[in-house]
Amino acid sequence: MLAVASSLFGRTNIAQSYVIGASAATTPSSSSSTLPQASFTPTFHVGPWKVQCASHKTTGKRVSVWSFDKRSQELERVGPTARERVLEVLKAEAGALRRLRHPSILEMVEPLEETRSELIFATEPLLSSLTQSIPGASRSPLVDLDEVEIQKGILQICKGLSFLHTSARLIHSNISSNNVMINASGDWKISGLGLTISLTQPDGSKTRWEFPTYDSRLTSHVQRSFDYMAPEYALDEQLVTASDMYSLGCLIFAVHNKGRPPFQNHGSLGGLRENAGKPLTGMENMDHDLKVLLGALITRHPNSRPDPTSLPSYAFFSSLPISTLNFLDRSTFASKSREEKVAFMKGLVAVLPTFSDGLRTRKILPSLVEEMKDTHLLPYILPNIFFISKTLPSSQFASVVLPSLKPLFAIKEPPQNMLTLLDNLNLLQEKTDKQTFKEHVLPLVYNALESEHALVQERALKTVPDLCESIDYAEVQSVLFPRVALVFTKTRILTVKVSTLECFLAMVKTLDQTSLTQKLVPLLSKIRTREPAVMIGTLAVQEAMGMKVDREAVATLVLPQLWAMSMGPLINIDQFQRFMNVIRKLGDRVEKEHTQFLKDSQRIEDRSGINGSSSVPTSTQTGADFESLVGGASATATGSRIGTVPSGTGGSSFEDDIWGSILASTPVQSPSPAPSHVVQRSMSAMTPPPTQLYSSPSTPVPSTAAKSPTPLRNQLPTMTSTSFNAHPPFQRNNNPQPPSISQPNYNFNLGGSPLQPMQPTPPTIPQQSQIPNYNIQLPPANFINQPLNPASLNSVLSPNVVHRPSPGNLTTQKPGKDAWGDFDPLS
Repeated sequence: MLAVASSLFGRTNIAQSYVIGASAATTPSSSSSTLPQASFTPTFHVGPWKVQCASHKTTGKRVSVWSFDKRSQELERVGPTARERVLEVLKAEAGALRRLRHPSILEMVEPLEETRSELIFATEPLLSSLTQSIPGASRSPLVDLDEVEIQKGILQICKGLSFLHTSARLIHSNISSNNVMINASGDWKISGLGLTISLTQPDGSKTRWEFPTYDSRLTSHVQRSFDYMAPEYALDEQLVTASDMYSLGCLIFAVHNKGRPPFQNHGSLGGLRENAGKPLTGMENMDHDLKVLLGALITRHPNSRPDPTSLPSYAFFSSLPISTLNFLDRSTFASKSREEKVAFMKGLVAVLPTFSDGLRTRKILPSLVEEMKDTHLLPYILPNIFFISKTLPSSQFASVVLPSLKPLFAIKEPPQNMLTLLDNLNLLQEKTDKQTFKEHVLPLVYNALESEHALVQERALKTVPDLCESIDYAEVQSVLFPRVALVFTKTRILTVKVSTLECFLAMVKTLDQTSLTQKLVPLLSKIRTREPAVMIGTLAVQEAMGMKVDREAVATLVLPQLWAMSMGPLINIDQFQRFMNVIRKLGDRVEKEHTQFLKDSQRIEDRSGINGSSSVPTSTQTGADFESLVGGASATATGSRIGTVPSGTGGSSFEDDIWGSILASTPVQSPSPAPSHVVQRSMSAMTPPPTQLYSSPSTPVPSTAAKSPTPLRNQLPTMTSTSFNAHPPFQRNNNPQPPSISQPNYNFNLGGSPLQPMQPTPPTIPQQSQIPNYNIQLPPANFINQPLNPASLNSVLSPNVVHRPSPGNLTTQKPGKDAWGDFDPLS
């Protein structure tokens, strides 16, 4: 309990309010923050301080928490006096940060808190110290610095020193790479203010000089480094602000020399005295302007050194990138006129490639995003923002840039904004997730399509083909296509009309056949202009549709439109030939596919005719006698008579009789007698004697016809009232050997000249209502010797529905046995 209570009382306000350490990286930041999560680095050390990234539990604000453990080994190695001195310097540093406020001095966010075990305070978010980011150092740099960023950072240190010297009346006295911090925006900030020396005392008297000492057991952070110490302070006992400029010169040398200062004094006053006034070495590979600057700063006497305000005038800082960064500085850019800002933004695009990615992201981008509040500057700011955004990770783009762009997607004026946004639509799609792009970025395209400016409409239409490949089908079908179609119907500008046709061409791949035939085809049919560009664009769309929709739509919808357009008065011969090529191409497709369709239909109907031609399947159709199958041996003898003529009659086998369904059906009542003139006409047509109904020159009429219990009229197939010729005649076969033609063949001729053999039309399985009602009334077999009854002749073979066979299906070839297997008498 005591341990828990001690822990609770030992917790600071910072520890309770902030999430500290690695877990802070996953905490969502506030919407107003422009700092990407990628800016926060792992824990690093600045002297005895441990610096960790942290985020506020409520607001999500990002900070860096500085903590010092009082139980560290560094304090255990020294005595009580040294321990008190360390704590005094660290507390003085935190106190100075709280008092001193300047853009170039590290900003404190949470004041110092002290517990039994630690000191802790919070500052603005940091990336690293300068020591940990010097180019070419042995360790891997936490921040990649280029020359421009170094020059900019040095100028920022000069501004901080100028504030300390003139406003605060302080000498830093410990400027080194370990006491310069790099924040999340890439700015260099002065820290390590625990050893500052006031130029005057509270009573107005001058501060007395103190002899410098160095304890190798302690870090240089809590004592002045002899490697950066000015000679006049150690040797001449002078307290002047120029000593900080000497230290700044040593820092510039170290940054350009892989972290090594110009002299290694090793904490010895004698070494400092020996090196004072020596010429600088190791500058062979340095730029000439840099050598001049270092020669002016690292001197034996302070009077020849430049002060912080005059240092920027050296040629080393006169490059165009440095001038650009100076002009963009937040402290001065707001006071510039709008004309100056416009001119600056126009020229910035050409200078941006000279900056490193880190400098553009950390230093330039935040300033540009802040200036987006001025809508008149947007057409000139946006190109620079998109240039920088190309190298940004998607997460950083979503947190830094996208929140400022979202309000612009719904603004139609000035049109230059929409043009710039549309030109970078691919970048927006690449840097945003699918749902964000649909909800926030796509409305930009829809608003542009509704714009009154033709240039904006045309630019928006040019983005549609790529969108069709990347967005959902439902979005194209229900939202994008109707909006493009509306532009197509309303515009009177030729270039816009052609652009809409290009969009339709891209949409053909996405839209379904129903939308193409019911929406797009009618839309294209309403074109009134006959400009060749529109005609050719329409031709391309029709060609693409013609290869996707079904053949019927091509034949009835697409091809007629193409023929009509090909007759346009402004079409030249090359364009006309192009129309003809497409028409032939689509026509060939229709012919090929429809021919194949008819063949497939014929094959299916033929199979259906085989399976349904007889109401009682025979042994040849089913492969076994039904009665034999279900009745066993007793049914074998009787089952053979199904569908056949009794063997005792001597007639031919009806095994393949195709009229089984008619022979087994109930006779239909004969209609009322026809008028007498119809009977006379029917009889005059029957010139052959009646005996030829069932005979041929070589085959007599079977004698069993009159003995058949079934009326003869029920054994005849349906036919027209004129004649019916169904291949070779029915013959009696007394020979036990099977005849050469086992299939029954009927030859009926009621007219003067025999007809050609009739082939069955492609059979279909008719509905009950579609079966023609044949009323067949035939006289008995011996009607030759009986008086002629006109009423009975009138009713012979007179169908209610006359079926005319297709001429293409007639043939004079004598059919084989299998030819009648596919014939359906009801088709």
